[in-house]
Amino acid sequence: MRVRKRKRFQFFIVLLLLGILLILFAAVLLLRLRGSVALKPSKLELPAQSITAYRQDEAAWADDLLGESSYTMASSGCLVTCIASAVSMETGTAITPGSLNAIFSENHVYDSEGNIQWAALEALEGFTADVGQEVSQPALDTCLAAGHAPIVRVRLHGLGSFHYVLIVGAEEGDYICMDPLADSLTKLSDYLGRVYAVRVVSCRP
Repeated sequence: MRVRKRKRFQFFIVLLLLGILLILFAAVLLLRLRGSVALKPSKLELPAQSITAYRQDEAAWADDLLGESSYTMASSGCLVTCIASAVSMETGTAITPGSLNAIFSENHVYDSEGNIQWAALEALEGFTADVGQEVSQPALDTCLAAGHAPIVRVRLHGLGSFHYVLIVGAEEGDYICMDPLADSLTKLSDYLGRVYAVRVVSCRP
């Protein structure tokens, strides 16, 4: 009888611990996804074509610093890499992330932490930035239909660190992305379909 009671008690303890772990996991999940919006395109079909894809950790610029900060292109250059890709596609003239980073660094576009200062970017001749874009499916679809490639903030693997990718099209109910850390195009669903912010940068040559 005592053995049976002991086993029941042990089973109860295991269930209790599992319940606590599930609650903790759910809490962490909610915290990581806080502030995000789950997005899927409407019936819009815009196949990705003529994509200018770059990697932020390309050897030619991987070790370049972002302005006067201690951060490098390889570690923190996803946003400027997305901008380089978007501008290259929009203007038809390729500009590498390394070249764009040099322009931004020379013109003090970065703060001391390597973050892009949008007012400083817009002060550059030809550049415009819309950082107040609504995080919504209609806003993304309108942007794509107008020929722009929106930059979206996601989390790596859906729950990891913040990261920027460039949306370059929409197919089969998913947004197609150029990820500066991937060798091939990805899908927004690879990041759980969650978007935390939208940026649209254009450049007139």
